Amino acid sequence: MNKELITSKLLFRLLAAVPVLLSGCAEFEDYSSSKNDSEYVEMVFTQDNEGTKAEIGEDGSGSFTEGDKVGLYIYGEQTRQVILTMEDGQWTPKLQKSELGSGTVRLSAYYPAREDVSPETNLHTHRVDTDQTGNGYEDSDLLWSHLDIEQEDITGDVIEMPFMHGMHRLSINISSDEGSLPDDLTVTVRNITEGSFDLSTGGIDTPSGTMEDITPRILSEGKYSAILFPGDLGEYAEGWVEISAGGKTSVYKAPATIGESSVLESGKETVLNLRLKSDGDIGTDPDPDPDPDPDPDIDYGGKTCWVYGVKTASLPDYPKDNESVPEYSFLVPENFPNGIWYKVSGIAYLNWQSDFLWYDCDKDDPDDSGSHPGYHDSNMCWAAGASNLLHWWTRLNEPYIEAYDARYSSNPWPAYPRPSFGFSDTEGSEIFDFFRDISRNRGGSDAVGINWFICGTPGISSPDPDIDDNYGGYFTEIFDNIDVAFRPEDAMNKESFNRIIKGALENKQGLGFEQSNLNQGVTHVMTIWGVEFDDEGYVSAIYYVDNNDHYNFEVNGGSNNYQRHRLIRQEIRYREDGPWKVLMGDSSIYPISCITVVDLKRDIWQKEFPEVEINESFIQ
Repeated sequence: MNKELITSKLLFRLLAAVPVLLSGCAEFEDYSSSKNDSEYVEMVFTQDNEGTKAEIGEDGSGSFTEGDKVGLYIYGEQTRQVILTMEDGQWTPKLQKSELGSGTVRLSAYYPAREDVSPETNLHTHRVDTDQTGNGYEDSDLLWSHLDIEQEDITGDVIEMPFMHGMHRLSINISSDEGSLPDDLTVTVRNITEGSFDLSTGGIDTPSGTMEDITPRILSEGKYSAILFPGDLGEYAEGWVEISAGGKTSVYKAPATIGESSVLESGKETVLNLRLKSDGDIGTDPDPDPDPDPDPDIDYGGKTCWVYGVKTASLPDYPKDNESVPEYSFLVPENFPNGIWYKVSGIAYLNWQSDFLWYDCDKDDPDDSGSHPGYHDSNMCWAAGASNLLHWWTRLNEPYIEAYDARYSSNPWPAYPRPSFGFSDTEGSEIFDFFRDISRNRGGSDAVGINWFICGTPGISSPDPDIDDNYGGYFTEIFDNIDVAFRPEDAMNKESFNRIIKGALENKQGLGFEQSNLNQGVTHVMTIWGVEFDDEGYVSAIYYVDNNDHYNFEVNGGSNNYQRHRLIRQEIRYREDGPWKVLMGDSSIYPISCITVVDLKRDIWQKEFPEVEINESFIQ
């Protein structure tokens, strides 16, 4: 079986720009009626407003309807389950605040709810229906959500929990050498029928049920879909999909990997394009769109290039002789050097210092454990990435911004004065703090955050309705409905990745990127500040910052007073097969799934303020 014919795509993205299951731009109901009753909280379980849950749309979207039941685990000294039912547009029964405990409230929710569960542990047992031609398709899906929130952070007596998919979807497209498909065509899929989820993480234990035949839903002629348990593809090496017609049965055996992964992953879809041969066997369609291999680009051969406005005399390129980079022990982060590249456990770093012009906004609580002080921002990598690029954008446009402030108000909404553009290791970022103050702790897009900050483009999910009603962007007077950040829709492969990176470097644009974790089915937003090219002119390494690494070198029992902002060098490699073709490092589970490009919009600035001159002599 040609593995190029099997594609895997995300049904949703936990740290992505616009989650498919949950839209960052979704409309919310008016909860004013619940605000008057401070003894109660109103639960809100969100999904994309398009489609219906029963259909589980082509993109995995859905919405709740009257009579739906959600199971809510309330963790405490004794974990208990409450089943909430959608009645008259609200979830009942209403919960008293006292029922949630004090301090940190820990909640897990799942759909569809079951009465026969034991909530003493974090594990929730779920079953797959063997007949998915009707309601069994919907019933086999599992939506889950987890939330840790401080009592004082509950806004308007409303707790909102976004749902995500826990299962895997298999879509099968069948064509025939004969043109039309046989009238007696039948399809079955093998899958384990029961397993346990940890609803606090979305992780799944080894499925415990038996392997059985599942009858998939028929979408249209030759198109089938089944909701399956995540699990090891090796379980189906002897037979996964069975097709019968004309008295003959053929079996499709699962490959060793799909999309660089050896497992069926939660929240993802596998698409099989199968062809029924005239002799009754199963064949495959040819790859309709092989990825082109770009021609060598000698203009970039062997070069190191930095994002516009970042390179200064004090900022070193990574040494060409890799061996000269010193290795340090993670036990002594106070001794990590400044001004040179160094390695820890084989990974190359460069510490931030005040005369460097790249930025590294870090989250306070990247593991959602509550073990570190500060903001509850575990899902706000997009805001940290947006803040990095906004620091870059505002610094390089500073003369124009001064002219803008002289003509217009710098604070269009006095309730939230425009944050400072300054950045330091000790004081952090007011821009990132602003995002964390006004936005919910949930996944999103760096491009959406940047455009919202500058011109008020909708997309930020805030618990404060006044923000949606009153905020229109800090530079909306000249950037009204003009986005400065965008994500090219190209699928990431060697050609598109290099074209986008080089285009940004040549056009004085900033660069963010999204990395997928294929093992966990999540994505992570980060920022690129420099690029290395091999002798043929292809990107061979990137210099980037990771907003999740603030506590990576935490010292137990010693001093933690050391430089926490650092640039990371990571090699890039390419694959020709599979849906993920641009990979970070030696691992096959960390592809780059998309790029964010940020434009300085100098043409608009210059048209609006022709008298302003930009001194770029310091930029190398």
